Amino acid sequence: MGFDYKQFHIEASSLAEGGHFYARAKIYRRESASGDAVEVKYSGDLGDYHFDTDAIEAAQRWAIQWCDANSV
Repeated sequence: MGFDYKQFHIEASSLAEGGHFYARAKIYRRESASGDAVEVKYSGDLGDYHFDTDAIEAAQRWAIQWCDANSV
């Protein structure tokens, strides 16, 4: 699930494996000169969850916290 937050674009997702869903997020920042989105942070696995929706919500929360701590 992708959404914009502050000067970032967040892609929150889950990876289904072994009956669990692993939360993940990628965070992009737009380069002002080119307008291209540049990846600035990849979370890796953020924990496993029983439901896809729970994993995505966890990835969103992690990404928002990261953005808050790293915004200009």
